[in-house]
Amino acid sequence: MVQHIASRARRGEKPRGLRPTAARTLESVFDMLQGEIEGRTVLDLFAGTGAFGIVALKKNASLAVFADSAREAQRRIHKALEQYHLEERAIVCHEDVFHFLNRVSKDGRAYDIIFADPPYGLYPMAKMIEAIFDARVLAPGGVLVFEHSKREAPPECPGLMLRRSRVFGDTTISIFDFS
Repeated sequence: MVQHIASRARRGEKPRGLRPTAARTLESVFDMLQGEIEGRTVLDLFAGTGAFGIVALKKNASLAVFADSAREAQRRIHKALEQYHLEERAIVCHEDVFHFLNRVSKDGRAYDIIFADPPYGLYPMAKMIEAIFDARVLAPGGVLVFEHSKREAPPECPGLMLRRSRVFGDTTISIFDFS
């Protein structure tokens, strides 16, 4: 399942300029989150192909919300959701992630698991984590999965405890627990 979603992105079925998450990385992330997905709400920021959120839905997350400003990414996420018959448990937002976080923070909605995969070098990890905290979208006891360049070390953040950080080539996955 994870391999299939990621391999489609590698075969050219991705928006231009997108850096899709490798199948091996996706599989490892969900191995590290084993038993934590079912029944939980998921937010996929900088969703791109939507692989994180789609795999979470296939592992029985109750809801996945995808946020990405690229119109092509939105179209492809909708297509994948339809292909896997997951539309009823998904919301796709065509919106700048920072605007999305600002808007959602006013609703008081919080998510159990947040996947954040901003373009490397565009948004420093500390700035993204600060925006997520300011918006109060990570539920207490929630998990933040952050994909970032291996050149960027995970920052220390009050309330977040680094559970694990693993390098895959130029990519690092850092998983934080929110207390």
